[in-house]
Amino acid sequence: MNRVLVPAVIAVVVVVAVVAFLLLHPGTPPLPLNETVINSTLGPGKILPTSGSYQVKDGYVIVHQLNGETTNQSFSVLVNGVYQPSEVKSGVLEYVNGSSYHATVIVFQLVNVVSSNYTQIINGSGTTIILVHRGYAEADLYYFGGHLTSSQDQALISVLSRYLESL
Repeated sequence: MNRVLVPAVIAVVVVVAVVAFLLLHPGTPPLPLNETVINSTLGPGKILPTSGSYQVKDGYVIVHQLNGETTNQSFSVLVNGVYQPSEVKSGVLEYVNGSSYHATVIVFQLVNVVSSNYTQIINGSGTTIILVHRGYAEADLYYFGGHLTSSQDQALISVLSRYLESL
């Protein structure tokens, strides 16, 4: 009887350990830009391991990075001065280093706001900002390395729109 009981106990312990691990380490949702989109639209680049999903709790941003680390940062890391901590539930931070550019994408999953649908392109001094808002989600792309072409803008808007609509 002990020979049957020992494998059953081991199986239960393994199942409990796996479930506990999955609950403590939530899966990272897919990132808005993948390396294929990055390389074909922006040029050669890599997604940094500090990218990942985040949750807002008590006014702080808890980031679960791709490298396995978890950081607790100020709400100001989200750059956007439009939303209050009580209006952002969670989202994704994506950092990209390219051969001649840097890009950051910040996705906001919003609560306590009015649903809306808009797109805005802002060209600054050597930068482009693309804001895409769909329903209760927004993606802000910050591109540092010059201005994007119209076709690059449209390709990125399309990718970000599809991403937001899939949330």
